Amino acid sequence: MTVFDFATKHRLKIAADSCGDPIIPCQLSKDSNIGEYGDTELAICWITDGNKPARTGLWNRTKAKCPTAGMRLSQEGDSEGIFVFDPADPVQAKLAIKSVKARAKRKMTPEALARLANVGFKGRKHTEEGLVLS
Repeated sequence: MTVFDFATKHRLKIAADSCGDPIIPCQLSKDSNIGEYGDTELAICWITDGNKPARTGLWNRTKAKCPTAGMRLSQEGDSEGIFVFDPADPVQAKLAIKSVKARAKRKMTPEALARLANVGFKGRKHTEEGLVLS
């Protein structure tokens, strides 16, 4: 499963990193994200913001929960790390989304979509190749 498929399945926002690769941005910090790790796995990059104090307590709780769900710790620092997980496993997917506070897409009502269509708004389309403005 790709990042694009995972984001679509769980209604998550998708963006491009500095290299142009698709990632799922997270609210934990501007550097935290969910990205691809190999062909069939995804990884959460758990990094706190460098301008704020390290969140070692939160990292230690996350570090304790993730292996019990079956995630694999790939890299570890004092208050940051990378966990690899199977995106097809619903328990691992839910924990990954929650631990890095991934941003969910807003659900649009049919009335709101009709209002936007009346003013000529077409929105953006996401494809495997990247973000396409329509």
